[in-house]
Amino acid sequence: MAMPSLVRAFVAVFWGFLGIRSDRGYQNDITKLSFGQVAAVGIVCTLLFIASLVGLVYLVTHLH
Repeated sequence: MAMPSLVRAFVAVFWGFLGIRSDRGYQNDITKLSFGQVAAVGIVCTLLFIASLVGLVYLVTHLH
């Protein structure tokens, strides 16, 4: 069963954030994903990451 392209984009961005992506997986992503999909998912994931860091800092600074 093939993964939907949005899920595939999230997986590709996740591995990209970690910095570990096999060449075969990278080549597969290039053929199956568009730049717009990867860019949109990357922006959303970056904003979620920043929001989680801000929330964590807020909790740490206001709970002691």
